[in-house]
Amino acid sequence: MNHARVYEIRVDGFASLAEAIGAQDPIAHLLCPDEWHRGPCEIPWSLGVADDAGDPDRAALVVGVLSTREKALELLRPIGEVTGRSAVLVEADPSDYEELVEQHRIEALLAE
Repeated sequence: MNHARVYEIRVDGFASLAEAIGAQDPIAHLLCPDEWHRGPCEIPWSLGVADDAGDPDRAALVVGVLSTREKALELLRPIGEVTGRSAVLVEADPSDYEELVEQHRIEALLAE
């Protein structure tokens, strides 16, 4: 059985934090094309920025998702296309994404 877990989709290589922040809106639209939809998004997600893992003078866009590994992997290509950079998937610490875990828990209770 394939359970939902917390993953980060990292896009490194931005020249600055401001450039990484600027890439957030198109990613948000990709993840949630209709911000006024009823109910929760299919995949709980969040956006943030961090230092580039390979170059401390550059920045990374970090997309947190709570999903199956397969669904998270499906997001790599479109996120890479939107940013013009490679996107990589890494397993994340759920305590870093408590809002996603809580959203998932509440939605599971409502679905019962």
